Amino acid sequence: MAVTESHTYSTFYIDKFYFGILTTEVTELTKGSEVTPVPLAPPAIYGLINLRGQIATAIDMRQCLGITTSQYSEGSITLFFSRNASLFGLLVDSISDIVEVDEMNFEQPPTNLPEAAKKLIHGVYKLPDKLLFVLDPARLIDGIEV
Repeated sequence: MAVTESHTYSTFYIDKFYFGILTTEVTELTKGSEVTPVPLAPPAIYGLINLRGQIATAIDMRQCLGITTSQYSEGSITLFFSRNASLFGLLVDSISDIVEVDEMNFEQPPTNLPEAAKKLIHGVYKLPDKLLFVLDPARLIDGIEV
């Protein structure tokens, strides 16, 4: 019997879509972070967050994915991760579970995704009741690092 590899993802929702990033990438979750706007920043940069003295770039996931309606509020969740010695926060609608998935269920992203989403989604896992879109944090910050 062949041994299959599994991965663990921290999952969340943006609009009605179910996303995840590797749990090992996530450093912290907060709710209701105060975001300071940055004049002339790219549209994907929602602003900056002061996380206990460390400045994090807040990424507007709706903007990145081409979802036009904005629903961020004080109740929104920020999922933090580090990349290239910088801290980033993904603004998401809600946090879900930590999910372990079998690599055998991994597939390439669907070809009918909007272009904005295709650039960010590494692949998809077919779960019993929904699809888990796997985001690539490196692709998320490509070109928008501060």
